[in-house]
Amino acid sequence: LGRVRPGSNIKVTVPDINKSIDAKITAAGTSIDNITHSFFIESRLKGSDGFYPNQVAVVRIQDYTTNNAITVPVNTLQNDEKGKYVMVASNENGRLLARKKMVTTGEFYGDNLEIKSGLQAGDKVITDGFQSLYDGQLLTTDTK
Repeated sequence: LGRVRPGSNIKVTVPDINKSIDAKITAAGTSIDNITHSFFIESRLKGSDGFYPNQVAVVRIQDYTTNNAITVPVNTLQNDEKGKYVMVASNENGRLLARKKMVTTGEFYGDNLEIKSGLQAGDKVITDGFQSLYDGQLLTTDTK
């Protein structure tokens, strides 16, 4: 609720007529209902063919955005006594090695997790078999 305010972007989709409209929130409630776990928002939509009162609509609220984010599949994040990390493939002296990269995480959406620090553009995150790797392990590529 703290991120949703007038001016926030929304996408309103009416499944019955397969139409979507991008809009902005014009009013937002200040509390979450204890029973329904919902809150009030309002948006003024431009008239469009096929929109009628009391239709069911799916509303997606953009409550977070960042430029140049690095994301990884959420299931690749691992933890140990030192903190959170992901395994990456590193080319060192002509050999491909598994390396543990400590990361700081941010928001997640769907199956993706934002990495705030610890990875750089171009790092190759290992997404298959990463659970059984250790730091410095020699990697081979499947040529099938």
